[in-house]
Amino acid sequence: MRTRDLFVMLHLSRLQALAFLLVNLGECGGSWNPGKSNHGHDDHDSSPFTPPGHGNDHHGQRGNKHTSTPDHIVDYAIVGGGPAGLVLAEQLSQDESVSVVVLEAGPDGTNAETINIPALAPFNSIPTPNQFFWNFTSQPDPNLAGRTPVLNQGRTWGGGSAVNYMEYCRGAPSVFDEWADLSGDEELRWEALLRDFRATTHFQAGESEGYEQLVDLDAYGDGPLEVSRFATIGGFDPHFFEALKSGLDLPEIDVNSGHGLGVSYSTESIRVSNRTREYALPAYGWQMADRPNVQMLQNAWASKIGFDGKRAVNVTYYTGPDNEESHTITAREIIVTAGAIGSPRLLMLSGVGPKDHLEEVGIPVIHDSPGVGQNLKDHHFSVLEVEVTQEVESIWQYLYNTTFAAEAHSEYQTIASGFLARNDAGSFAMARVPDDVFHAVNDSYHPSLPGDRGHLLYQYVNAAFVPNSPNVSIASPFVALAQPEAAGSLRLASSDFRVPPLIQSNYYGSPGDKAAILYGYKKLREILHSDIMKPVVIREVFPGPNVTTDEQLWDAIQQTAQTFYHPHGSLALRDVVDGDWRVMGTEGLRVVDSSTFPTTPTCHIQADVYAVAYRAARRIRRDDGGRGGRQRGQRGEGDRWG
Repeated sequence: MRTRDLFVMLHLSRLQALAFLLVNLGECGGSWNPGKSNHGHDDHDSSPFTPPGHGNDHHGQRGNKHTSTPDHIVDYAIVGGGPAGLVLAEQLSQDESVSVVVLEAGPDGTNAETINIPALAPFNSIPTPNQFFWNFTSQPDPNLAGRTPVLNQGRTWGGGSAVNYMEYCRGAPSVFDEWADLSGDEELRWEALLRDFRATTHFQAGESEGYEQLVDLDAYGDGPLEVSRFATIGGFDPHFFEALKSGLDLPEIDVNSGHGLGVSYSTESIRVSNRTREYALPAYGWQMADRPNVQMLQNAWASKIGFDGKRAVNVTYYTGPDNEESHTITAREIIVTAGAIGSPRLLMLSGVGPKDHLEEVGIPVIHDSPGVGQNLKDHHFSVLEVEVTQEVESIWQYLYNTTFAAEAHSEYQTIASGFLARNDAGSFAMARVPDDVFHAVNDSYHPSLPGDRGHLLYQYVNAAFVPNSPNVSIASPFVALAQPEAAGSLRLASSDFRVPPLIQSNYYGSPGDKAAILYGYKKLREILHSDIMKPVVIREVFPGPNVTTDEQLWDAIQQTAQTFYHPHGSLALRDVVDGDWRVMGTEGLRVVDSSTFPTTPTCHIQADVYAVAYRAARRIRRDDGGRGGRQRGQRGEGDRWG
């Protein structure tokens, strides 16, 4: 970006500046190539944006070579090109006799700077609507005084892993033990699933400046996804880290090795070699892109699964500028990996769901499954804002300080470091709420949760989250409900696949949920006003010093409530799918993604999606032996299956 352009941004409104930034970022992207990894997983690292030996537009079989003839049968049709879908496709297609088609509704974001450059992650949602998102909005939520939370979901290769904030953490082991109890699958227990967490990741430490971090290297293996830590810690982080430790009376932990309560610097899915986002497309998609038995179809919006009786036999999908061109893929097995909104939506459009609801919208019932679309949960949070000193590198400085922005670009271009090389949320805490807070509202749910589960997650971003914030450098600390009791739901608004679903968010929807978030909001405010934070915090901007009563604070919580973009549970294990991820009451149909999580992880969920997909791929291959041209029990050299 030219200095003249940055100067122009000083004279624009904040939203105009963000839009201007998106238009002009492309001037820098083509020349940024900070180098290669030393780990051995660097076959995609010679450029920040494209794998070696490939052009920018097509990667092997990725494209739109549509086949709709009824005699064209593939082994697996995977609906959704997010982390679950790409892990499954890569693992299953290692058998060269097995044919796999992956349908992704969104476009290719390989060269998008807002995807690849870590610090620009906040700009993925600007402007709205955005081509890399399903731009969903919830129905008016009575718990939020009728507000309608946005619930965008990734809509590009890599899904949510392409547009999230790159946080990688696994959280409390007891969550996975509960999954095993509910599903009857002992391989979902923490100690067993740890094998899959290791198999999907490797840790690359890189160089660090000015801080030490507790990292258990035994928690990682030799898998494709690179997990790293911050190269440098910004001005806000060390103060916030110590204030969280002191104010919450918590130890430092490694969030990936079986600890659920404590304070940590972030581990993140960022490549150390060039400080670009690491996500499912480069980690898994590019490994299989040239395999002749894999086809990756983008801009392919699945509208319906076709059945022969109770057996799923094909997927209809649409392409074209207005989604007007219909195609059909016939498959021996269909695996839905479209996420906690997309997967139940597709099942209901296909006739699998609550009978009364399907009849209401005019969809023939294939199987009455009342749990489809129920139990929709999320990590949702509310925000405080503080004005910060110039020592704190913030999005505001990047937008409005021409010297800072120019130096950030230069440092990133030349040595892959600095402000642009990291996301902006470097420290966080997972903590419990005292039992007496819940007893005061006659809540038994939260106190009864296993002791390793934090009720709340405290974190921050170096950007303004509240509309009409003052034009100053702002950080937005927030507190999230990590173990919500209340669940939302989704239903169809129409039998037309193009019509968005009706989502009920139900945030803070129980007395215990409300008590927890109110307690956490007050605690976070105390932490921000502590002596530890004084060197970097100038003043509280929101809700402001005049807000003092519980009623006023609750209004502030309602005003700023928003999703963490971690929806899950809407096709829960035991309720809708069995321990093998088969949709109960049907044949030839599975769902593997966060929609199947029966209870809520305590941390950011991308780590869990990768591990569960890897586990499911192992199960599918073992279950479906012999359905390809070669018996799947005949392992080839280099086969990764144990």
